[in-house]
Formats: sequence, C-alpha cells, structure tokens
Amino acid sequence: MREQAVVVDIGTGNGAIPLLAQSFAGSRTLQWQIHGIDIADIDPPGSAGAQTPSYGNIHFHPKTSMTKLPFAAGSVNLICSQFAFEYAPREQATREILRVLGAQGRAALVLHSHESVIHSVSCSQADACNWLLRESGIFDATRALLRRMAAANDSEARERLSADPHAEVARTGFNNVASRLMDRVEQSPDAKILQTLAQHLGQMLRHTWSSAEDADAAVMSLRSWTEDEHTRLKLMLAASLDRAALQETAGLLGASGLPVQTGKLLYQNSTVMGWTLVVGYE
Repeated sequence: MREQAVVVDIGTGNGAIPLLAQSFAGSRTLQWQIHGIDIADIDPPGSAGAQTPSYGNIHFHPKTSMTKLPFAAGSVNLICSQFAFEYAPREQATREILRVLGAQGRAALVLHSHESVIHSVSCSQADACNWLLRESGIFDATRALLRRMAAANDSEARERLSADPHAEVARTGFNNVASRLMDRVEQSPDAKILQTLAQHLGQMLRHTWSSAEDADAAVMSLRSWTEDEHTRLKLMLAASLDRAALQETAGLLGASGLPVQTGKLLYQNSTVMGWTLVVGYE
C-alpha cells in the first residue's frame, strides 16, 4: 500500500494487529495512519508493560462500534479484523465497512468457523461449564465442606470435627462430587476448565479459612468466574459461522461489486483455525 495509507483494525483488543501493521510499514520505510477500534474501553498504551513495543502513532478508539466507524466514506485503504467482525450485527457492520472502504479499499477478515479446532474445543468447554453450573453440585458441596473446616480453627475444634456427623456428611458429599469431576476430566480432555477448577478446589482445601464468610466468598467467586467463562463461550459459539453463514456474509460484501474471496485459515497446513474473507482488488 501507498504512503499515508489508512489501516483500521476492528475489535483490536490490546492492539496486536496495529503493532504488526506498524512494524510492516516501518520495515518498508512507509508511514501509515493506523487505527485500532474496539467496543470495549481499551487503552493499550496505558496498560502496556515496560517491555511492550512502542505503539508509536497508532490511534486507538475505545468504546467505538464497528457499525459506526469514525471515518469518512471511501477514506480507508485496509480494514482488518481477527475474530471480531462476526460479533457485530452483520448487515449493519457490512454496510459500514463498505462505506468507509469505497471502491478502492480492501478488507481482510478472520472469522470463527464451525469447522475449526477453536469451535470444537469451545463446545467442549461450554458443555463442561454447563455441567459444573447446572448438574455437578460442586459449588454447594465445596461451600458446605469449607464452612465446616472454617469452624475448626483450633486443635480442639479440629478434634471435634473428626467426630462430627454433619462434617462427615459434608466430607462424603464433597468426595462424591469431586470424584465425578475427576471422571469428567478424563472423559473431556479438551475441557481445560475442568482441570483448572479442580486445581482451584485443591488450593481451597489446603487453605486455612478464618471464617465461614470468607470461605463462602471464595466459592462464590469461583462460581462467578465459571459463569463468566460460560457466557463468553456461548457468545463466541453464537457468533461462529457455518458454511452457509460464511457465504451469506460474502454475498452481503460482494453486493457492492467488489470481489470477495473466502477460504480457511490453517495452522501448519492442516488444522483449521477459522474462515478467511478478503474483499477488494489486489
């Protein structure tokens, strides 16, 4: 692309794509106008560590929707997006991309695919989250046991705990659900959230709790984390495109008269990571 070309990354996150664009342009002694757009309240330069490469003259636009891009019609040379475009309302985002590209711009998008390893693993992860939250009983069993442990805060209390029938019920209940959890870990090797949660539970059992309230708060925090992960996975799976949705999206973009190419993003020439969709003339 030419000197002073305008490059826009939508759904930029921490600005990884703009950094690559800046490096690429610099290696060719070109000055590009590089922008990162995100619906979230991002600040990559402000949150970067001391070892992070300089963001230079990259312009970031936090809290900005890809359906309302802050650019004039036909003013953008290249729009790129890595696993972000598909989260937006498709028709509105398509119209906005075509507006800012005009007749000469290009777009290069990587999209979540039903045929990708990411989709397959995410399905396993989402199923595991659903099991943890709806069927396993792991959070209630952990809470019941930790409350008993928190009450045994001296040697005499711990001795009484060993003979307490209510504590024994809590131990047995926890051991039963923990056993089911470990069975599930073996049955679902792709669902890493099960392994992560099992590790957290081990740490919680080894911890000395000062009060039942502290133990309750820790269990609730772990449950909230699992719920957040479940929500993220469901959103991603809902945004993922099958072949029909990919072709529909290509048709929306191609209606402008610009050429459209679709393909698969492959890792090591074999593992499907997502769809590719390229719009515009070379």
